[in-house]
Amino acid sequence: MSISNIVVADDGSDHAISALNIAIELALKFDAKLTVVHVLTHDHPAEELRHLVEVEHMAGNGRALTGVAGASSRDLPVAEVVAEERVIAVLGEQIVKSARTKATESGVKNVSSVIQSGDYANCILEVAKEEGADMIVMGRRGLSNLKGLLFGSVSQKVSQRAECSVLTVK
Repeated sequence: MSISNIVVADDGSDHAISALNIAIELALKFDAKLTVVHVLTHDHPAEELRHLVEVEHMAGNGRALTGVAGASSRDLPVAEVVAEERVIAVLGEQIVKSARTKATESGVKNVSSVIQSGDYANCILEVAKEEGADMIVMGRRGLSNLKGLLFGSVSQKVSQRAECSVLTVK
């Protein structure tokens, strides 16, 4: 089995972090290119967005959110932010930057990232096709809510429709 191109989906969830770790291990083992894909959130209420900001990536580290004047992880009142879309974009940038840094520092030689907007599964599949991926690695559950339970998860949709192997991680 030869793997030369891996796409990993990263939404900032715990499962996505586990998927990234496995994708990094595989990229190192096979000397494969690693592409991190993040699809901008479009259906999370303010409380879930606040959770992403405070818990998943930026809680207590004092990093400034580039592009949001005067905002840091400690004082970002999501409900009061007028430009919620900009906050979402900045979070997406932070997620892929963190993933790229982790992969590079782990020794992966060829790392790239893509940020998309749209249907989560469709965007992941589109990037995998454009990149010529041999494998997609993603968390079994992301930041999805009840809608995912009712209509099927993103990982289920990707697994069913992908033209390459898909590894789902708990």
